[in-house]
Amino acid sequence: MRRFPPASTLYVAHACVWLVFDVSAASILAQPASSPIRQSTTAITRGQSDRPPLTSANVRYPTMLDMTFPEFEAAVKRTDIVLLPVGSIEEHSVPLPLSTDAINSTALLFHVQQYLGNAGVETILGPPLNIGITYDGGDRTRAADPKYPGNLTVRESTFAALYLDVLRSLRENGLRRAFLWPGHRARGHNAALIQAVEEANRTIDGMHAYVLIDSETLQRMKLRPSAHVLSLEKGRNFELMAQLLGRSTEMPRTTHADGVETSWTLYFHPEVVRPGYQQLPAPPLSILDNSGVETGRSTNPSGSGGFPFDKASAAVGKQIVDYKATRIGDTILRVVRAK
Repeated sequence: MRRFPPASTLYVAHACVWLVFDVSAASILAQPASSPIRQSTTAITRGQSDRPPLTSANVRYPTMLDMTFPEFEAAVKRTDIVLLPVGSIEEHSVPLPLSTDAINSTALLFHVQQYLGNAGVETILGPPLNIGITYDGGDRTRAADPKYPGNLTVRESTFAALYLDVLRSLRENGLRRAFLWPGHRARGHNAALIQAVEEANRTIDGMHAYVLIDSETLQRMKLRPSAHVLSLEKGRNFELMAQLLGRSTEMPRTTHADGVETSWTLYFHPEVVRPGYQQLPAPPLSILDNSGVETGRSTNPSGSGGFPFDKASAAVGKQIVDYKATRIGDTILRVVRAK
């Protein structure tokens, strides 16, 4: 039987690695992104833009936010399906911004939209709502531990009510089928989203809402798929990630701010990834405790968990995105074509 060092020894060793690396990490934080961050809005001078109008032609991942109201009206006449990215605002270690879950979930659903379009199914990419449940604050009366600087959260009741209202408003605009993709995997975040979707199907006349969740996440949360909770079988596919990025002696249980997330961020938004990520120490196998809750900064100074950084690249990111977009797209197609 293998013998493992005490947990305290593991923590001290891990903390020392990051303390030794602190100078490099600080220098990474101080450096600008690998290229100037592209602005999503036009500059305004004296009430007039100094650039051409912002249209879907010059937005990397256009959503309904980039449509005019006549364009949106015309789109709803062609389709009643909306794809809704659900992001969060939380730490993503040294190389990635707080917006990682939000910007990547939107970009991923843009690729899903293209996949569905090639299959003859037109959709509208809904507005990204960035706020989520980033730590297990829930509805407890005591103050929740924010874990890391920059983590923002709302109560589960607030989150569920927000998305229920959004789905109601989308229905009032003529959209009847909504597929929600959570770019963040916190237990409370997903549970509240399931609650919103189930209530939407019960209370909003004519609305059919679905939440898509990786089978591995459902298993960890001890939840079963249902008519409106759609399981993406092997959506996270840790075996594939290990083939692409390597692993240590054990298989990670998560992919947070690690080589996986760094890779698909390099593919989606290379300008936001801080340089020097290849030299970061290998992250711990997981940022989660035995109950599936994030342990926090005191036990995991890096805020990262999962696969190594040294093989992360945009090329690897493309393979991951292609895999996930196909998994999500095929799951949506099964529902759409069953009607």
